Amino acid sequence: MNNGVGVGNEAHRRHARALVWPVLPLAAAGWWVVGALPWMIDGLGARSPRNWPNDVSAGSATDGYISLLPFTTVHLGLLLTITLVGGAVAALATLWVSPRVPARGRRLASVSLATLGGLTAAAYATAQSAGATRQLGSDFDRDDRVMLGVLAVAAVGTLLGLVLGLVVVLSRSVLRALAAAPLAVALASWVSADVVSLIGAERGRWLLEWTPYVTAVAVGLALAGLGVRSLWRLATWPAVLLLVAACTAGQTAFGYLASSLRPRSGLPNGLRDHVEASRDVFIEALRPEHQLWGVYAVALAVGLLGSAVLWRRHGPGSLTPSTSVRPVATTAAATTPADSASAVRADARAR
Repeated sequence: MNNGVGVGNEAHRRHARALVWPVLPLAAAGWWVVGALPWMIDGLGARSPRNWPNDVSAGSATDGYISLLPFTTVHLGLLLTITLVGGAVAALATLWVSPRVPARGRRLASVSLATLGGLTAAAYATAQSAGATRQLGSDFDRDDRVMLGVLAVAAVGTLLGLVLGLVVVLSRSVLRALAAAPLAVALASWVSADVVSLIGAERGRWLLEWTPYVTAVAVGLALAGLGVRSLWRLATWPAVLLLVAACTAGQTAFGYLASSLRPRSGLPNGLRDHVEASRDVFIEALRPEHQLWGVYAVALAVGLLGSAVLWRRHGPGSLTPSTSVRPVATTAAATTPADSASAVRADARAR
């Protein structure tokens, strides 16, 4: 009885994993539920979730207003993090379709549905957030020029997260490792935002000091998948680490730019000055004395350890596909005459 039930459950799971349409709702839910989790924990713009019913019924902004995304210049860094992580999670929905299922256009269909689901969720959340900010936000955030910039950040973050996520899911090891680097930096910021939303910046200060190592572990896993099986793959390791350094510096510069975009900051005429200052921050953040060398060391350690584990699991024969093919062909050729002789003897006895 137990075997029969198990076989039935297994068949049901295989049938479910053969369906493509669940990719769309999974991608849509993943984009907002996972991506915007820090903002959800923080109360969606209200000071406390207990104020939600009052805010909805009264339409008052005294205790904050409900917005599906942080659609203000103060939270531009968080908005970029949310959209990047959300886009990557939406791309992961393509993994729903089992790789054992024959292709026949299923990969293209799953990619299309994941993209559609992520973009649909992003469009709805963006429209709701823009409407809420336009009605209840400050005069500065309601300005059309500011609103256009926030919309651009949300759109670029979503598209970039989707593209990088699809590369990680569908591409080969080299491209996968390169695409994982910026997502790993965004993931560390996402974890930091969760910590701040849960326990606050002051109480979570000791935890925030360790969140950069989320990037280290994520990058290390990508390097482990890359391996050291060829000089080309080995040369990609420093490229991945350099990309992590560049993305971290870019994140610092973007945070500086976002902090400069505030009322009475000389906008829009002073925007070029703020951009140039952010460029200087980016260059300064790339200097060796500002690098988190411990993060790179942990990433290399995780990558080397993971590569060794994969090498031991698959064995040295998996390093070159040709070595696993030739013995099979030789064995087949050697056993063919014996099999033929056995068949002749069996036929003679039958006669």
